[in-house]
Amino acid sequence: GEMMTLKVVQKGKEPGQGLAYLPDGTMIVVEDGGELLGREVTVKVVRLLQSSAGKMIFARQNNGQTG
Repeated sequence: GEMMTLKVVQKGKEPGQGLAYLPDGTMIVVEDGGELLGREVTVKVVRLLQSSAGKMIFARQNNGQTG
């Protein structure tokens, strides 16, 4: 549920996804973020996956709603 502000830098593998990266290289998949390319947005972390390739964070754009 952590909030963070980041810049969507490319489209994701799945339709509608946007990708952003933390300074340490961690990839953040922004759900419904494909239309936000090049924009800085505030997102809420919804899931964290740890794999052999590193961490992957899934987040949703914060639109002021809770839950």
